[in-house]
Amino acid sequence: MWTELDESIDMEKMKISKLAWKISLPMIISMISIALYGIVDTIFVSKTGDSALTAISLAYPIQNVITAIGLGLAIGINSLLSRTLGEKNTEKCKAVIINGIKLTIISWVVVAIIIAIFSNMIFEFFTKNQEIIDLGATYIKILGIFSFGTFFQITFEKILEAHGKTKDSMYVQIIGAVINLILDPIFIFGFWIFKPMGIKGAAIATILGQIVGMIYGTYLVFFKYKMFNFSDLKNTRIEKSIVKDIYKVGFPTTLLEIVTSMIVFIFNKILIDFGDSAVDIWGIYERVQKFVLITIYGLNYGMIPIVGYNLGAKNYDRVKETIKYFLKISIAITAIGTIIFMIFPSTLVGWFTKTEFTINMGIEAFRVLGIGLIFAGVSLVLSATFQSFGNGSYSLIITMCRKIAITLPIVYLLKNTFGVSTFWWAVTIAEIVTMAIAILLFKKAIKNYEKVNM
Repeated sequence: MWTELDESIDMEKMKISKLAWKISLPMIISMISIALYGIVDTIFVSKTGDSALTAISLAYPIQNVITAIGLGLAIGINSLLSRTLGEKNTEKCKAVIINGIKLTIISWVVVAIIIAIFSNMIFEFFTKNQEIIDLGATYIKILGIFSFGTFFQITFEKILEAHGKTKDSMYVQIIGAVINLILDPIFIFGFWIFKPMGIKGAAIATILGQIVGMIYGTYLVFFKYKMFNFSDLKNTRIEKSIVKDIYKVGFPTTLLEIVTSMIVFIFNKILIDFGDSAVDIWGIYERVQKFVLITIYGLNYGMIPIVGYNLGAKNYDRVKETIKYFLKISIAITAIGTIIFMIFPSTLVGWFTKTEFTINMGIEAFRVLGIGLIFAGVSLVLSATFQSFGNGSYSLIITMCRKIAITLPIVYLLKNTFGVSTFWWAVTIAEIVTMAIAILLFKKAIKNYEKVNM
């Protein structure tokens, strides 16, 4: 069985600035390709009508929940596998991978059943417009029932990343994104033998891209690197201790992402009182800002195995150096994002809609929301640090503060006085306050970890 790290990556001795980009850059490209799924679907679908744009905006948090379940599990696998590699425990590495794959199968089955049953009810919660309900339910059913591509693609990516095979992980994701990009206009608008399918075509293009990515990931893990054999899946039982360790990090991460998506769900319910345009703007913002924050997520997923490996090797000074470097990069990237949001809001919104009222609302929203990007970047890096330490509860606190504990009270108290502008400012204020809380929690986490381990 192959369980060694990529020989060109030395987690313990390579200069942090070099190691960070060697691991993170492929992941950033991979994460940007994830964002492309959503933004490409939205751009093309918006051309088919306003109802389709609203439907896909309402579907966005549900789509994120599906991804979150797979991503949280995969991060738990990645974190445990990274620490186990640092401990040079070959047999446990094999067991972690096999248990992770079995949990992936179970997760997909549960999601597929729930989505098949409840998809229509989800959209009926928001609107009585039957066209929006039908479009949204069609889109999310296809994504949910056939989400095995999503789950296995993400799992294989994180297994490869834990072993330092970040380029291979990147290719797994990019292949899927390219397939989606090619098929989207063909399936949505029709071409040659393919009839126009609208929003249904967007969903089919997405799941086909993910399935192709899954197939390539299967080839890498099973055949190229031979991390284990198919027969091992039958012969190795699920171990409670491994499952517990995976979900110790993975479940809080999943819960973290689900909470984030459910908050968007709540936000959409609030915003629809201000009209479909408000929902559309929030959906557009969520996708566009991902191109800034997705870079931070990519950096974070590069940071987690570095920190996890050095924690396993008890190299604590290197852990601190890694965290400081990633914080500096995060601040620089989000500052650029803020400048873009301030200067080019009409251009960004104009990619998705030509409705003057919606564009004017978007200009105000993007300029206000752009202020919070820098603060969000710091919070996200510290949140990933807590995950590396195995302290997912702190990450959950960060998300709750960013998305609900501060935002919702402001919105409910002031929305009738200041209208939809209240929402944009509440989100930004929450980012500022959350960063301060994250810094305090980080100081506490470092102090506690040193007390227990040093």
